Amino acid sequence: MKFLNSASIKNKTVLVRIDVNEPLDAHQHLIDDFRIQAILPTVKFLHKNGCKVILCSHLGRPDGSWDKTLSLKPIAERLATLLELKFTQSAKSVTSFPADHLVFFTGNIEDGQTKLALDKVSCKNVVVLENLRFYKGEDENSPFFAKRLAELADVYVNDAFAVSHRASASVSAITKYLPSYAGPLLEKEIRNLDRVLKNPAHPFVVMMGGIKMADKAKTLQNLGKQADIVLLGGGLANLILKSTGVNIGKSLVDLNEEALAKQLLQNYKDKIILPKDAVVANKKMTPASIRATPIYDVKDHEVILDIGPQTILEYARILKTAKTIVWNGPMGHFEVKPFHTGTMALARIIGAVSSGRAFGVVGGGETATAIRQAHQASYIDHLSTGGGAMLEYLAGNKLPGLVALG
Repeated sequence: MKFLNSASIKNKTVLVRIDVNEPLDAHQHLIDDFRIQAILPTVKFLHKNGCKVILCSHLGRPDGSWDKTLSLKPIAERLATLLELKFTQSAKSVTSFPADHLVFFTGNIEDGQTKLALDKVSCKNVVVLENLRFYKGEDENSPFFAKRLAELADVYVNDAFAVSHRASASVSAITKYLPSYAGPLLEKEIRNLDRVLKNPAHPFVVMMGGIKMADKAKTLQNLGKQADIVLLGGGLANLILKSTGVNIGKSLVDLNEEALAKQLLQNYKDKIILPKDAVVANKKMTPASIRATPIYDVKDHEVILDIGPQTILEYARILKTAKTIVWNGPMGHFEVKPFHTGTMALARIIGAVSSGRAFGVVGGGETATAIRQAHQASYIDHLSTGGGAMLEYLAGNKLPGLVALG
């Protein structure tokens, strides 16, 4: 794989695939800018090399339709603020641009006007293209759409690890039409995840939560080969508990995944640790119904919503002994208080032991949110921008976006 820091890119026009799939509220205002912040070093590196920078990304799942609520305009505006540049939006009839430093947001790349406009843009500017998934060719990995993108630039850079597990036109097909490189953010992801896969320091502790076993079973199977201990919470733990005959009340699990749970437990029964107690409530989560209980005493009408205090203490004790930690998935329904307690407590423990005693890797959208809410992001050795991509990579699978750069 060729990396950007070894490429000859002076004064080139560089198309960079980024992932700024950030959450928006009902008024199309940004809720978070974690992924936008993550690509700033790449943009600054390219600017120092005199490059004209074209950024392209998706947002949400418009499925080939022009859904204005999923426009990348708020992303471009935030990027301009972070880069301390002016923001401007194109018009089809534009023939020249001011020489000031700008973040320039442009529209439909298929109408020919964008290419004409880009020819006028100075290397002092950053160009942000409209949502790639407005075009059906993106998700179809269309060679035709990839060629249209390639016509805009001299060089292609993939700095979007979070979508590199998908074969889409801006990730895979485009590499056939331009000299292609892995960007600094993508390189950082690979090097840190490879450290976990190939040379983890022991004790190596994997902590995993969330809902769907199917999304994480292969990753757990692969990491379990090297991990010393696997701590489970959330729906994953509930499903395994149910498979062993424990009553989990009305807790949501996918019974179609029970065979996966049993197989995982069979393979790593000496490594997997399950919650000993839980915080439960009725389905309406009324305050009077909330209680902590041993895991064997969950009532038929109750829902498991967090790990309990004894489990928090046990998991914290284990994490404090670790030399390598990988965490993906919250321990419970952390979006709603007081069911955030287990996730927040363990986030602080992981932050406390990372960047020193342990090499800490955290990934997944909800997990990254939890780490930031616990004010631990600056202490984590590697906070991955990928959720599904991180799981796929740690499962040992080949990612189409990385294969395309090989």
